[in-house]
Amino acid sequence: MKAGHDIGLIGSEALIRAVGSLMPTTDRLLPLGDIGQALRALPAADCDILLVEAVDPDFAGYAQLAEVAPSAAWIALDDGDDIARGRRWIEAGASAWLALPTLDAATLHRVITQTLALRAGVNAMRLQRDDLQAVFDFAPLPMWVHDSVSLRFLAVNDAALRAYGWTREEFLQLNLYDIRPAEEHIRLSESLSRPLPSMADAEIWRHRDAAGRSFLVEITARELRYAGRPARLVMARDVTIERQAIGRIEASERRFRDLFEQSLGLICTHDFDGVLLSINPAAAGALGYRVNELVGRPMLEMIPPALHARFRDYLQRIARQQADSGLLFVQHKDGSPRIWDYNNRVLDDADGTPFVMGYALDITERRQAEQRLREQQAELEAVNDGSPLGLFRAGLDGAFSYVNRAFERMSGLRSDEARDGGWQQAVHPDDRERVVRGWRTATAALKRFQARLRLRPDHSQTVWVAVQAAPLVVEGEVIGYAGSVEDVTAQHIAEEKLRRNEQRLRTIADAMPAMIAYLDAALRFQFANVAYELHYAGERGRIVGQHASSLLGAAAYRRREPYLRQALAGQRVVFEDEDEDEEQHDDGYTCLEIVYIPQWDDERRQVLGIHVMAQDVTHRKVEQQRWIQAAEMDSLTGLANRAGFLVRLERALARSRDQRSMLVVMYLDIDRFKLVNDTYGHAVGDAVLKTFAQRLAAVLRPSDVIGRLGGDEFTVIIEGMRRSQYAAAAAAKIVAAMRKPFLLPEHGLTLQLSTSVGVAVVQSDDTLSAAALLERADAALYEAKSAGRDGYRLRAGEKTAAS
Repeated sequence: MKAGHDIGLIGSEALIRAVGSLMPTTDRLLPLGDIGQALRALPAADCDILLVEAVDPDFAGYAQLAEVAPSAAWIALDDGDDIARGRRWIEAGASAWLALPTLDAATLHRVITQTLALRAGVNAMRLQRDDLQAVFDFAPLPMWVHDSVSLRFLAVNDAALRAYGWTREEFLQLNLYDIRPAEEHIRLSESLSRPLPSMADAEIWRHRDAAGRSFLVEITARELRYAGRPARLVMARDVTIERQAIGRIEASERRFRDLFEQSLGLICTHDFDGVLLSINPAAAGALGYRVNELVGRPMLEMIPPALHARFRDYLQRIARQQADSGLLFVQHKDGSPRIWDYNNRVLDDADGTPFVMGYALDITERRQAEQRLREQQAELEAVNDGSPLGLFRAGLDGAFSYVNRAFERMSGLRSDEARDGGWQQAVHPDDRERVVRGWRTATAALKRFQARLRLRPDHSQTVWVAVQAAPLVVEGEVIGYAGSVEDVTAQHIAEEKLRRNEQRLRTIADAMPAMIAYLDAALRFQFANVAYELHYAGERGRIVGQHASSLLGAAAYRRREPYLRQALAGQRVVFEDEDEDEEQHDDGYTCLEIVYIPQWDDERRQVLGIHVMAQDVTHRKVEQQRWIQAAEMDSLTGLANRAGFLVRLERALARSRDQRSMLVVMYLDIDRFKLVNDTYGHAVGDAVLKTFAQRLAAVLRPSDVIGRLGGDEFTVIIEGMRRSQYAAAAAAKIVAAMRKPFLLPEHGLTLQLSTSVGVAVVQSDDTLSAAALLERADAALYEAKSAGRDGYRLRAGEKTAAS
């Protein structure tokens, strides 16, 4: 037994004195009183092992020893040698059981040594498992394991629970179909019938969360065995937002059960032929026999036949060496195999006859536990090595203690080369100082670490990676760091290309005279070229981030909002926006030709925003209006010509029907105007036409429309009259006005002329066209001419009224 152990003694003073006399002076003995006193004292004590006076196995205090002193094993010291009672001490938590009546210093020394060795081995294996488990548990991306046959989930990490919104209990009741929308089920069935893709061939799937929200994930999977069953490890990366994979390491889930320990000291003696001379109840019970059933029997009867030769070698070896240790494979009475860890030596009895004293521990359960632990470690290593992410574990000082195979591939370093600070050698020289300084700052402050950097697995290759690390917190205490390294080289190259493309597009857009902008789905400006900024803001850098209503102003936004809504609904919209704003244009009028083009997502399921292109077409619009006016105006009189009059007549007819009002049209000419032209010439005729037009305008209302169809033919549109008698009165007023002499001083003439007027009245329920209405007025004019001229005729439907 190694010197310097702290051994706690629990029991009566007599027991403490008796056991203390058997202990070597190199150990520190800590008397702790009876079991009640010890339970209060142990939290403040630090013991390697406890020797406990065993009185009543049913007393709950013994089971509490593991709670108050979890790092210390304890050995039950009973004043009896009943095997059944000894088993109850083991069930109560004891690592071994010794009978006080037959206890000697050598036996106590041997049991303590082997118990400490057993506890040290188990603790080392648990620490190694915990390291591997911690790295996996803190994986930043959603991961799960599902059964390859039933498709049910077997394990799921916290990242998946957060991403999908189910509790752990709910998630573990689901299968692969439950996290996919119905339209993906056929594809999933087809995929499951094919071989699993390689880790490099990630697949994109649509998943749904507990709230029914649908999102895209990139799936990578690997086949493994989990808890003895064929299964698949799956990692899901949310790629809905630009397929970025910046995972956060969060986590903590316990998937592995703690190993339980059981130890029992076994004592026997045998001669050099292997015949049992004596055996204690514990050893006999471990084989399923009573003591008297075994004494005098050859040990070969308890050894499997296949191992008889190995046992004979042992007999020869211990006779030659006088001592031997190792593993002995024995067979229980019921046929089950047992494994004993023995430490035997040769002694002489009183008459000088040599015999072998054997001491062993039954380590069958421990070996089985070790095997299960190795399987669990293999599973965890398969999980970590199967991950496409580089994973690492670091201590509080920032030194790496573990890296997986993906990390080795990315860094070009072996696991042993990457440990401690060796990983820094894989960082690009231009990034190394920045990254190392940031890593040391984060670990010193126990904070999260994030960085994008370059690795150089060899001198000819550069790999861009995104590194994340988070503190590992166990029971409120930070014990180290767990992190991930993701290869983002393709993403970085794409981002650089996108940045250069955006710069080129901005340069091109700024060079264009057209106003160009981009609105997101919330109608906030995300881009505007120079022309757009100068038009609306007067300077650069004031548009991005503003809402359309704020930038355009209330009036302009009201005019354009319906078109914006159409674009958000997926329509391409082209329209002209006219504004009477003196601040925008010298003459108070502006006109913009605007195009709204919707920006769809990759699947054309949703409009992400609106591209805007606008041109100031004010000058062109004004010129168009001038040309239109010139085309519809009589150059001699300034009145509407035939084309202009017909346009206005169509509009008046539409208003009459819409407003259910009366409409009056007059058709009139100058009586005997041809004689004026023939007698005095066309110059005098033109002067008469101008004067006629002026008198006509003076007689009628400003809102009435007057047109000259050609020659001496004039037309009038009167809207809003309530009775046809008013139309007759207006016609009579025109006839009277034209009877006055026409004074033409520039020609030295005074002419006496008259006019004839045809009046057509149409009601709102009349379906006459413009041409038919004009023909009705012309017919009334003809009737006035036939009646002797210098008068009017009014036609309201089929009836004619004379003056």
